[in-house]
Amino acid sequence: MNAHEQFADDLALYALGALEGAARVELETHLKTCPECRSELERLRGDVALLAFSASGPRPPARSRDRFLAALAKESRPSVARPVEIRPKEVRSSGWRVFLRSLELATAAATIIIVLLLVRQNGELQRRIAGLQQDSTGQQAQLQQAKQLISSLTAPDADRYILVAGNTPPKPEGRAIYVASNSTLVFLASNMPELPPQKIYELWLIPTSGAPIPAGLFRPDAKGSAAVVRPPLPPGVEAKTFAITVEPEQGSNAPTTQPIMVGTRG
Repeated sequence: MNAHEQFADDLALYALGALEGAARVELETHLKTCPECRSELERLRGDVALLAFSASGPRPPARSRDRFLAALAKESRPSVARPVEIRPKEVRSSGWRVFLRSLELATAAATIIIVLLLVRQNGELQRRIAGLQQDSTGQQAQLQQAKQLISSLTAPDADRYILVAGNTPPKPEGRAIYVASNSTLVFLASNMPELPPQKIYELWLIPTSGAPIPAGLFRPDAKGSAAVVRPPLPPGVEAKTFAITVEPEQGSNAPTTQPIMVGTRG
């Protein structure tokens, strides 16, 4: 038997941290002078790590699992007699050594099971925390948007417009609140006439200079009510007024009909 072979059975327990007492001291002394046993110990430690992380990640290579389980299986069999001098006290204690080895093996197996359970629970906990953080981020974003909208509607520099038509009751009416500094527009319409087929109302921002700018499409409900909230608008455009035209249902880039309602600053 080679010098390092007598320590082969202890390497698996040592890799798990379950080898104690004189056997541990003897193995550590041998490892200082045996590169082959040190290499085998590193392979066993790598197998232990792969088995532990397999609870929340990819399964370890079958060869790693089989090699480590085979090393543990050796510990469950009676060890081959080592070429050392046997004293009477060691003969009397040999039964205890076998019992302690079995106890160490059971402790090592229990340790692996506990590690796997802890890793799995930790992975599930991390996923729950990530989900809660995502929900919290979405709620914070919605709250921030609501605060910005309220701030725009109540800003001292918010301009308000009233859009009116003829005197026939009930009179169609539109109210626009516009903040040029952050391009926020809220438009509410009431008593709007029913649209012809394949037509839609289009709201226009009439700037102080330049061509009308599309400010949203809307189709009123059965009561003639409609709203346009925060349509995409170019930044910083000063409004002279707002107007409404009837356009094809896909909308237009420029008015194709005369305005049916025009705003006055109110």
